[in-house]
Amino acid sequence: MDQTIFSQPTRSRPPVVDALLAEIAAFGPTAAYERMLPAGCYTSPEFFAFEQKEVFSRTWICVGRVEQVAAPGDWLGSEVAGEPVLVTRDADGALRALSALCRHRGEIIPCPEKGARHARCPLHFWTYDPAGRLTGAPRMGDAARLKELRDTVRLPQLRLELWHGFIFVNLDPDAAPLAPSLAKLEPLWAGYDATGLTAVPPVLSDTPLPWNWKVQVENFTDAYHPEFVHIGTHDFAPSVGLGDGVRFTEMAPGDNAIVRSVPMKQADGGMMRDGWGPDAAFPAIATLPPEQRSRITFAMLPPSMTMMFAAGTIAYTLIRPVGVEATLAGSDRVTYGGWLLPRSTIELPDFLDRCAAVREGGSKIWAQDVPVNKAMQAAKHSRFMPDGIYAPSERTLQQFNVWLIEAYRRAAQASSR
Repeated sequence: MDQTIFSQPTRSRPPVVDALLAEIAAFGPTAAYERMLPAGCYTSPEFFAFEQKEVFSRTWICVGRVEQVAAPGDWLGSEVAGEPVLVTRDADGALRALSALCRHRGEIIPCPEKGARHARCPLHFWTYDPAGRLTGAPRMGDAARLKELRDTVRLPQLRLELWHGFIFVNLDPDAAPLAPSLAKLEPLWAGYDATGLTAVPPVLSDTPLPWNWKVQVENFTDAYHPEFVHIGTHDFAPSVGLGDGVRFTEMAPGDNAIVRSVPMKQADGGMMRDGWGPDAAFPAIATLPPEQRSRITFAMLPPSMTMMFAAGTIAYTLIRPVGVEATLAGSDRVTYGGWLLPRSTIELPDFLDRCAAVREGGSKIWAQDVPVNKAMQAAKHSRFMPDGIYAPSERTLQQFNVWLIEAYRRAAQASSR
């Protein structure tokens, strides 16, 4: 690691950010596995702004599913690293990610209704088609001038990749491709792909969760806490006590997935009204191998997504950091939805009742997580905040540290050029 570049102050970075980056640079490869990041990485508005501008803008961000833009004229509004984005499917069926800033004065263009032929700026009614081409600009001159504008004005197009139906966007035109960074997850997909899956997308929360986005994903990936925090709701899927218990995958350079799995006490279990249990609301998928029908795999794709590969479904959460202590999220834990399911499950006559059961079980787990997440965020402001001591079952937290340090290093290096 080039610590000189990593910690070199620049005029464009606030001193608090330079100080935090210098502290992180001094960790070295061993310390990344031995201590937590400085508390300021969770509490400093300036550091969050650095993450938005320099880290998230160079990272693949999941914004939704292909089912949400299934037909020409479908639109999906989102935000990537603080930038408003529109994902569209044009008349030829191609998916595009576009900046949602009108090329006239920069007004944000709201997401159109499903099936709309155009996106319209609310300020002066400039309109754009799903390919991002200007189609109308009232009061801008004669026909020749309007033709000139139509021929030249385009909404900026952004990098977009599909991964198993998930739509990822990257603001960096030079970013490495997404799929190789998620290679460790590919073996999990075979049994699910064999049956075919349809998404029930999540609803993103309206009210931000009052903690830093890193607290959100650390809570998700921590295999140490379920035994103590989730008594009664997670006992069916323990990290200890069943054979080899929790398993971790190793991190390779360039990985963008942090993965662990835990056994279930009985094959084909899943989420039910009281949490994880044997009588899963979503039936087990017959095409899955026995190993996957007896374990739950948790995958973190920082900073925008987490996933759970279970016997009956793939459940996912979308995460959108909007402030240093403000995080929007959407899943069956927080709001509703966030499931990939076989068509046979969706067509069950009591499907909505089953969804309600999963939502109830998820909300019970979430109710146990909320107070510890709030307390963890509050602790980051304490003068007595420790450096941290990692347990053997917190391997994924250490891997997340390594992912963050590398992301900060790349961002600091790029902004120093």
